[in-house]
Amino acid sequence: MASMTRWTRFQRVGLGLVIGLLVLTALGGIVRVTGSGLACPDWPGCYGAVIPSGDFGEFAAHQVWLEWTHRLVAAIMGLIILGYAVAAWRRYRDRTRVWLPAVLSIPFLALQVVLGGLTVTERLEEVIVTLHLATAMLILMLVAFSWLGSFQWRVVTSDDEAPLGTDSPSQARSYARIALLTALLVYTVVVVGSYVTHVGAGPDAGAHVGPGGAACGNNWPFCYGGLFPDGEYAQWNMGHRFLVLFGAIALFAASMGVVMLRPRARGLTFMVHGATTLYVAQIFIGAAMIWINFDAWARALHLSMGSITWLLVSGAALIAIYRAGGLRAHAPSASDLQPVGVADANVSAESESNG
Repeated sequence: MASMTRWTRFQRVGLGLVIGLLVLTALGGIVRVTGSGLACPDWPGCYGAVIPSGDFGEFAAHQVWLEWTHRLVAAIMGLIILGYAVAAWRRYRDRTRVWLPAVLSIPFLALQVVLGGLTVTERLEEVIVTLHLATAMLILMLVAFSWLGSFQWRVVTSDDEAPLGTDSPSQARSYARIALLTALLVYTVVVVGSYVTHVGAGPDAGAHVGPGGAACGNNWPFCYGGLFPDGEYAQWNMGHRFLVLFGAIALFAASMGVVMLRPRARGLTFMVHGATTLYVAQIFIGAAMIWINFDAWARALHLSMGSITWLLVSGAALIAIYRAGGLRAHAPSASDLQPVGVADANVSAESESNG
């Protein structure tokens, strides 16, 4: 990707927004594992006020302020997303791949607000909590897609040579399918993992792992010595572990495939290898989390790293699709058809005065 000194203001804001959403996800994870999800028992206020005060009952003051801060940061990020979508529509109206994902994030943002309220009013019902996380991951993906779309990504053509006499465009299309399947598997792993942790926990979800998360005790990778345990919760638990395995296989294939791509794609390679590294680390953190009885901070780290992994693998899938010639908002330009050896992404020739 081109040097950051050549980025437009829109692209810098986009990167900051993506980082901000990751921070918000991490903050939500901390609220979750500290049992602070119901520390503000009403919504949208907190103890009937904009700024909480007085007796907080069963909750400690730090729990109330954690939840309140999470809501405040979420509101600020929501406003920034709205502004970002407006800017994308006004400045990139001729580039669908920039404005469309930004605009699509708005209805998901509205859904997220509703789910946030239901999370409190329905007292952390597991399906709603899972949908809340799933929607957050989609918003993160859409904002990242809009940001990545503001760059000119190289399109592989028949003039490019692939190893072993392979046709480069067909190679690029095949890899795009692998990357897309990998992204879908990782998303499923994240969402199902959230549900397994919460299923059966009720209002205590967060501070305590539910029966689904603890169904196999301290046993890993098997569940009491077996692969197919009895009981609904244990089956959910082992189902998540099987999904983790399938995701690992897909990421391994993506990591091997990106090395074979011609011409090389530095941004794509970084994202795929970064996602694979984090995913392997996630497996060990998940195992350690089980062995140490689901320590709260290990769980928060597990959720945060899962969000970053999802961001990288979904971004990699998008770039792979761009390289295969998909999702172009205009005919290939000179920057799309660069010769081998040039950086795989260039900043569009927009001046700061236009944005």
